[in-house]
Amino acid sequence: MPDTFPPHAKTVLVTGATTGIGDAIARVLAEAGHRVWGTGRKVDTLAPAPGTPGSVRLDVNDPKSVESAIHEVIAAGHGIDAVVNNAGIGMMGAMGDTTEEELLTVYRTNVVGLHTVSRMAIPHLISSKGHLLHVGSVAGVVGLPFRGVYCSSKAAVELIAEAQSMELARHGVRVTVLRPGDFRTAINNNRLKVARPDADTYPGFDPVCEAVNAEVAHAREPEDMGRAVLKLLGQSRPPLYVTVAPPLQKLAIRLKRLLPARVFERLIAGRYPL
Repeated sequence: MPDTFPPHAKTVLVTGATTGIGDAIARVLAEAGHRVWGTGRKVDTLAPAPGTPGSVRLDVNDPKSVESAIHEVIAAGHGIDAVVNNAGIGMMGAMGDTTEEELLTVYRTNVVGLHTVSRMAIPHLISSKGHLLHVGSVAGVVGLPFRGVYCSSKAAVELIAEAQSMELARHGVRVTVLRPGDFRTAINNNRLKVARPDADTYPGFDPVCEAVNAEVAHAREPEDMGRAVLKLLGQSRPPLYVTVAPPLQKLAIRLKRLLPARVFERLIAGRYPL
């Protein structure tokens, strides 16, 4: 099949492109003329944007699947110019109610899976002097009640990225973490909950879950994330961190740097029905 993409087109692999933020990123980049490979665990549920070379199965929890997907993209003959590590899962639950296996379920996807994709893509990004982008979260900067597992997994992404940025700079590879705030996606339907919440010890769990779901239901559409990634791909010296969030959530990151820790903690806790 002849390549019909414009000369400026970059080859971009996006994980977790089945729905939500990943789907929005893939579509915005494809509409801008980039060669986008959307990936997901169930490739038959993917709907690649018009003009994309295709979709490929990639399960971040299966190294063989990751290796196969990257091989398929490379075999198409255009290398890899950028990887967007978007695949992730959320979880609600008090840390005291969270079992080790529940914690590991989140970490396997949000941290280990991200590392697996990065590790296997890095040689190709070195060849292209490309761009490694991770979808973190505002919650990776600001700890939130009943979201400790998710917050800590996204905090790990930030420190992984900082290490990668220093390690890969000599090879011309850029690293960026995007910190989305709330976006209107299917995360409310897909978010995990601890199996055995203790309502006596943590009586605010259900109201906090309802508050979090309401925030997502009334949030912005995820195309803003796609536009943010598009802008980053056009920059020769992109920033390490980019926050794509409502003003109040951006303010929270700034206030955490400025306020005494206990004052900030009370401010955040006061937003939830604890």
